[in-house]
Amino acid sequence: MFQNILVPVDGSHDSWVALEQAIQVAKQEQGIIHGLFVADIRLIEAPYMTSMYSYDMFPAYDPTAVEESLEARKRLEERGKKVLAKVTDRCEKAEIQVQTEQVEGNVSHVILNRALQADLIVMGRHGEGARWSGPLLGSTFEAVVRHAPVPILASQAEVRPTTRLLVAFDGSERSQDGLNIATRWATERKLPIVLLTVDDGHPGREEAYDEARDSLRKQDLEVTPLFSEGHPAEQILHSARVEDCDLIVMGAYGHSKFLEIFFGSTVDEVMRGATCPLLICR
Repeated sequence: MFQNILVPVDGSHDSWVALEQAIQVAKQEQGIIHGLFVADIRLIEAPYMTSMYSYDMFPAYDPTAVEESLEARKRLEERGKKVLAKVTDRCEKAEIQVQTEQVEGNVSHVILNRALQADLIVMGRHGEGARWSGPLLGSTFEAVVRHAPVPILASQAEVRPTTRLLVAFDGSERSQDGLNIATRWATERKLPIVLLTVDDGHPGREEAYDEARDSLRKQDLEVTPLFSEGHPAEQILHSARVEDCDLIVMGAYGHSKFLEIFFGSTVDEVMRGATCPLLICR
């Protein structure tokens, strides 16, 4: 299912946690980890561009700015080599196949391009200099979640074994993708599933829930079915805590097309509040 696992790394704490999470998945899936370090072109060009825009009408050659840009490129190249060497060392010690790549460019664009050859992206929620910037899109992580062609596993602050899954199911196509992945994950690992559907007023929720529950039971899985009312994100986070789940699985977007413009509100809220990893299915 997840043979080619893309892991963007930048040397931040979150990226190392993501690598450990990816190693766990690779062991189960007999997969290959593709470690990717992207030297952010914005950091390289910042001194030169600042110099360019400091002139009112006619940009002039500024040797100091050019030198600073070259130094920034050199520092990032050196950092990338050290980071990827650590990735290789960690994977080899875990007896996981690994390939690494170092490239310069727009970070999210490069990740999305490489994701075309991947089955799964595993990444931290925050990287070096990338923090949640409010309700709208802004960080590399948010950009990847919005556009990724494959599922994204968002790691948490520490890695722990996955022993119980929560599947947030609303009957949408993406949530069905999540249910399919979770079903296979649980079957292969003999894990229990918590199936949660939140009645948020949209028609067809209960019918979709009944079908999903019956389907899981026919596959001889240990299922805890939950049908609740209220705010979807709040119910997902509450259920994950009460049921002591180690992984939340959900679709990237629900039924609303509005979420194609803004980062899906339920995914956004769950991501901000989750205390366990989140698998976002596209």
